[in-house]
Amino acid sequence: MSTLKKSNFRYRRGFAYVLAMVLLAIFSTLAVAFASSTDLGLRKSDNCRRIGEARLAAEGGLEFAIHTMRDVLSEGTWGQQPDMIPIVFNHLSGKLNGTSNLGGQTVSMSCGVISVPGISLSDDASFSFTVVQAGADQLRLTVTGYSGSCTRTVAIKFNIQEDTTVTNYTVASRSRVFITDNAVVDGDVFSTWTRTNIWKNGEYSPPFKTQEGTTVNGKLKTVMSQSDFDEYNSGDYINGEDEGLDYNEPEFAEYTTEDFDTTDYKTGTTNITTLDPPDYWLNQEPFPNPDSIRRKIDRPVYENRTFDNVYIPVGHNPKFINCTFNRIIYVDTNETTTLEEWSHGYYNQNCIPGKESYSDDPTNEHSNNVVFEGCTFNGPVITAVARDYWWTKNALTFEGETTFANEYMPESTILAPNFGVDIGGRGYDSETNPDSKLTGVIVGGIVDIRGSASVEGTILSMHEPGTDYGSSAWYYGTNIGYAGLGGEEGDAGVPGNIRLVPQPGMELPFGMRKKYTITVVPESYEEPTQ
Repeated sequence: MSTLKKSNFRYRRGFAYVLAMVLLAIFSTLAVAFASSTDLGLRKSDNCRRIGEARLAAEGGLEFAIHTMRDVLSEGTWGQQPDMIPIVFNHLSGKLNGTSNLGGQTVSMSCGVISVPGISLSDDASFSFTVVQAGADQLRLTVTGYSGSCTRTVAIKFNIQEDTTVTNYTVASRSRVFITDNAVVDGDVFSTWTRTNIWKNGEYSPPFKTQEGTTVNGKLKTVMSQSDFDEYNSGDYINGEDEGLDYNEPEFAEYTTEDFDTTDYKTGTTNITTLDPPDYWLNQEPFPNPDSIRRKIDRPVYENRTFDNVYIPVGHNPKFINCTFNRIIYVDTNETTTLEEWSHGYYNQNCIPGKESYSDDPTNEHSNNVVFEGCTFNGPVITAVARDYWWTKNALTFEGETTFANEYMPESTILAPNFGVDIGGRGYDSETNPDSKLTGVIVGGIVDIRGSASVEGTILSMHEPGTDYGSSAWYYGTNIGYAGLGGEEGDAGVPGNIRLVPQPGMELPFGMRKKYTITVVPESYEEPTQ
């Protein structure tokens, strides 16, 4: 019995050892499994962090890239839309090369692809981006964010658009703006005039001057700061109704002489001197009127004629009475001589009212001063591009019951760079003559709208009086409403009936240099597959 008991005891003890070993193996396996599972969880957690960090880097890079590209503007083109890739490349290179963002690296371009190298956000996170053409009128921005070995990519498109910012305004003037005699302006008025300290006739020269009874259904926008605007009490000159002032307004692409080329409009026109002779001549006619003699011009006069695609040669200086113009009327002038090249005795007084006797062109042989009285325009009035503004030499004056019914080129009824444009007729009346209106961008050195007129577009006055004018610069400004000669607004005359309405986004006329910008297309945002 004792031997059997001992044998059973030894059996049970051996089984316990085996069981213990099995359990130990199981626990060891579980421990290893638990350890592996914990490590895997940690790695998964780190991967999630990396992925999220890469995503944030991509999103941050997208905002950075959009901000950096936001103010890209083409240098301008006369024909079709330019290739924007080199323009964007030059823009990004100028913005980023040599900065701490790139850490000594540079923006590169190869085979139409702009590449911006990695920009660090932290020790582990960074982003890079590329820009490529995506169709005829779009660019595609692709941003890749990095965190460790993880990457995330986002993309968005930009539209390439003609810069028509100027059409957002009813009046865009580099000189002062006067609004008088119950004129109604539907839209913003913009002036880049900054020399408010010029003093004349007991008054300063602020960028805006509005009379009581006038209405601007929009903002008065100035490039000046509020403190500079207020320094000479500029706000004291604003007496009409408006929607307030915007200070520090960013300047749109300003238009100068170099931004116009109207030569092609001459093609197909007929020189007026080859047609029937004028009806008579006005010898030594005072301009602008007998009471304020500033220039005497010999004028051929044409009455009750109809002209189709007519060309007015340099120095002709005609007057048209009750004439009708179909298609284009082209007015030529000297396009090469600058203001400084004309002889003058003191500063630029040859272009200052009352100082024309100093000119070496006293009879206007090298310019064109044209008067239209009671005429109808079924097409646009186009001029050659005078090098500088000299309003008594190069001028278009519209008098009487003028009718503008331009359907031939509605993007501009008057395209007269550096000409004085004075619309003083009685052509617009909402009841008796509702179809008379000027359409598109109305371009002149300084454009004055007096009497009655309807404008569906933008008045663009491109002349900015320089410092050589001295206090005489006070006189130069865009007049909307009646303004007496010599700058005394509202001192006489019949109250006008003027209505100006902007057409934002309207096509700019042919012959005006077109510039292009890029704008984000928010709905194009995507996250390409990794």
